[in-house]
Order: sequence, then C-alpha cells, then structure tokens
Amino acid sequence: MLLQLLTLFLAWQFFRYVDYVLNVITPESFAFDFEAIAVVNFVVLVSVISLSLTIFQQKRLVLITSGVVGLVYLLVFGWTYVNWVGAGTVILLFLLAQHYGIEEIDQRTKINPRTIVRRAAPAVIMAFFVLTSFAAYQSPVAKGIADARQLPSASEQFMRTIVESVVGGQIPAGPEREGIISRVTKETIQQFNDILKPYFQYAPPLLAFGLFLILWGLSWIFVWLSVLVGMLVFWILKKTGFIKIEEKDIKAEILII
Repeated sequence: MLLQLLTLFLAWQFFRYVDYVLNVITPESFAFDFEAIAVVNFVVLVSVISLSLTIFQQKRLVLITSGVVGLVYLLVFGWTYVNWVGAGTVILLFLLAQHYGIEEIDQRTKINPRTIVRRAAPAVIMAFFVLTSFAAYQSPVAKGIADARQLPSASEQFMRTIVESVVGGQIPAGPEREGIISRVTKETIQQFNDILKPYFQYAPPLLAFGLFLILWGLSWIFVWLSVLVGMLVFWILKKTGFIKIEEKDIKAEILII
C-alpha cells in the first residue's frame, strides 16, 4: 500500500509538471521555468518502480502500478482515446521492465541493485516518455502550430542568424545592411511557409515524435541517475530489514567438450 501511495504522489507531481510545461509554451516561445526538483522527482519515481517490479516479482504488482500511473495520467490529461492507448502501453512496458529485472536476478549468483535497476529502468523511462509524447500530441502548442499554418515566430530569429552569417559579411555595416538581412529573412521564411503549408496539419504527430526522440536521446542520463538512487533505496530497504538476502546452494550448468 505504501508503495502505491508513493508511486501515486510521484506520478502526480511528474505529470503536473509536464502539463504545466505543455500549457506555458507557445508556437512563438518555447520558454518555461525549469524545476530541478521535477528531475529529482522523476528519477526517484523510475527507481522505485524499477526496484519494486523486480523485487516483488508479481504480475499483479505490474497491473496495480501501471494502473496507478495510467489513472493519474488520465486524470491530468483527459480520458481521450489516445490517452487510453498510452495507459495500455504502460502496462506492456512495465511487464517488459519486470522481465528484464527478474532475468538479471536469475542469471547472477549475487544480488546487485545497480545492474537490476540498469536493466529495468529503460523500459520504465520509455513508458513515461511515451505518455509525455502523447500529451504533447494533444497539447495547445501542437494545435496552435497546426492551425497557424506557418512556422513559429521563433524560427524567424533563427533564420535571421543564418542569413547574417551567410550574407552579412559581404555587405558593409549600416541601415542598408540591416534592411537587406531583414528582407531576405522574411522572404526565406515566407518560402518555407508556402512549401510546408500542406504539411502543417501533421504538426501534432511530428511534434510528439520529435519530443520522444529528444527525450530518448537523453534517457541514458536518467538511467544512471536512477541507478544511483536505486542503490540508495535498496541499501535503505536492506538496513531496515524490509528485505533480506540469504545465501543458498544452486546448481549451475557447465559446457563439456
């Protein structure tokens, strides 16, 4: 019961922050207030889930834990069809995480929390990144880009930087130079808008997929942070007597040629 309450609290804090970010950013600006505590919260959440699914080794626990996470996600982001698919994906990925964790225990003669969390955490992290991507797919910023039918205004500054680096050095400094750079920038942006106009309707899935790729590219950081926290949690559980490690004789296979 304590495990489910902790998962509930941490999941609620995580999805609350994701909801804040997706609602504060706009097509004109992707600025938001970064909260370090949100990263700490996510790392602890991944560590707790990875360890619990592996240590208790019960399929029922997978259903309960994924149910808690899925319920919180649905409460925060709505009971849409896409979100139900996301909640179902969590069950499959948590089952995969448990399989990897148990496999790690069965294949070793000594219990090592570092390798256990390292094997189970990627699937748990992927589950939360999938949910985050689904939330981004339905976010106001994704719908705003699709409805605007043009590149975000932030892209104009990016394009201006490119134009300055390409042609700025060939024109003497002065009002004429600034005018040429501004005109070339606007014309280039307009050409891109004309070319991409038929495809802006696909902005939500592209944004969601792009966000997932970015997050997954950073997943190794969260894996190793989760390993460190998981080792600490395992040590605390062991010292408090919540879990015990005993030695026993086991049979091992050997290859004879």
